Amino acid sequence: MRVAIMQPYLFPYIGYYQLVNAVDTFVFFDDVNYINKGWINRNQLLRNKEPFKFSAPLSKASQNRKINEIALFDYKKWRSDFLNTVANLYKKAPHFDFVFTWLNTFLTKEYLLISDLASESVKGIADLLELPACFKYSSSLNYRNHNEQKGEDKIVAICKILETYEYINPINGVDLYNPAFFNSLNIQLNFIDMQASIYPQFNKDFFVPNLSIIDVLMFNNIKETKELLNIYKLI
Repeated sequence: MRVAIMQPYLFPYIGYYQLVNAVDTFVFFDDVNYINKGWINRNQLLRNKEPFKFSAPLSKASQNRKINEIALFDYKKWRSDFLNTVANLYKKAPHFDFVFTWLNTFLTKEYLLISDLASESVKGIADLLELPACFKYSSSLNYRNHNEQKGEDKIVAICKILETYEYINPINGVDLYNPAFFNSLNIQLNFIDMQASIYPQFNKDFFVPNLSIIDVLMFNNIKETKELLNIYKLI
């Protein structure tokens, strides 16, 4: 079984979905500490040829609390404001009607926790793109031996539970994990390296990369988006 483990991110960039597409089982690391100014509750859209950050407001967010312990703040207002922002920024995009209708329906649910909103945003888009990965949550796996486990130990413990033969991690973690240690446990360690996923945005004279998957879908149909998901290398 090929496995990836990541914190749940809110409508993440296409590289996150490439990782989902590369594995059999994707585990949301939802019972680790929240990261301030990370991508758990925020991402980027396109505004005037520049990245525009959006974020879902949280209640009492702290790096001393687990991701799945942090509540959303005034979700209804944020949902309304966010949908208005998306409409204003993308109303002239070629696939606006389809994406906005889906997004409006998806956000109808009354989410209470950022872990739920973020993970469901990933699962919802994965379902839209017909990605075959099975999703699990680390909080539902009995992987903790003690509270002082290092990050690598937690990953390995989860991999053992899932009978993993290949663990795939984003390329930015290449210095965090020891391939020899994984190999000693009969787990192949690979890193996914996203290649340039360039697509037309509003004009041909610019391209702003690494925006939310919402941006990708506004300018690419489902078939085109699925093709972009395969533009990566495993190293």
